[in-house]
Amino acid sequence: MSEQGPPSEQDLHAYIDGYLDPKDAARVAAYLARHPEAAALVEAYCAQTAGLHALYDKILDEPLPEPMLALLRRRRSAAISRRLTVAAAALALLMASAAMGWWFNELRHGREAAGPAALVAEAQRAHRLFTGDEPWASDFGAQRYADLAQSLSERIGAPVTLPEVERVGLSLRGVRLVPRSAGTAAVIVYRDGAGRPASLFVATVATADAPPRADSSGDVTTLYRVANGVGYALTLSRAGADPAVKVAFGMQTGP
Repeated sequence: MSEQGPPSEQDLHAYIDGYLDPKDAARVAAYLARHPEAAALVEAYCAQTAGLHALYDKILDEPLPEPMLALLRRRRSAAISRRLTVAAAALALLMASAAMGWWFNELRHGREAAGPAALVAEAQRAHRLFTGDEPWASDFGAQRYADLAQSLSERIGAPVTLPEVERVGLSLRGVRLVPRSAGTAAVIVYRDGAGRPASLFVATVATADAPPRADSSGDVTTLYRVANGVGYALTLSRAGADPAVKVAFGMQTGP
């Protein structure tokens, strides 16, 4: 008897989520047993789902940002408030799922950073992904910038020290946590006074400490360093990489 064709992408996701009937589930399981490459893809999908739960389940218990609370208070109808909350959560989940799907695809092809040089490439990919014009929900509610380092230290699992970027005109726009096989990384998005985006990629790095360096690619420059097992990579437009920003990032001594 000739072998049936491979299960569709929809069937694979239904199989992972347990939505297939027993006959179809047995057919998919038998196919995966005969095709290791398909089984590896299913394992990657399962890891993606587990990573999303690990990152975002805790966020469900965090307080809503004050701007959203103010909006809900202005809505006197409980029904309208519920619809707004559900819509906002659905939009955030949709955008987070799309971004995380892209990120997991990068990891599945072995492109996760392993040292300072690779850290730059990962930081620049994150910069392109998270600094576009489309809005996305931050993984942290409104909080003081001084408290952000402590929050990130707890999420990443290593002591984080953030540069004093506010003194050079960079304003915080949001924070996105991204899963990695070695833990969790953070992408902190800023805007400068001219509205140009900048992003700081923070992740644990299994390499020795490295002094600040700069790397330019296309129209962006990345300032990066490794300290106490944590890699920091600040990516911004070449026009925004002025001496003051380099001083704030520890690239050189200020006057």
